[in-house]
Amino acid sequence: MTHYGGYHARGMLLSRMYDYLDEEQMRQLMVRMIESRIKAKQQHIEMMQHKVETYKLARDMIHAGMKK
Repeated sequence: MTHYGGYHARGMLLSRMYDYLDEEQMRQLMVRMIESRIKAKQQHIEMMQHKVETYKLARDMIHAGMKK
């Protein structure tokens, strides 16, 4: 049994949807799913870049405080 609609439930839903979609609708669905993954990965990268910048800023502030 899956909890919270995990991957297995999602896969079952997609397989049922594929039975009712024609080829063009399938293509559109796949493109949307891929674009969604790309967007999520881009957001993750931007978040990590912000974290790195924050850590570098904190490091520089600590170094400046140690030199005084």
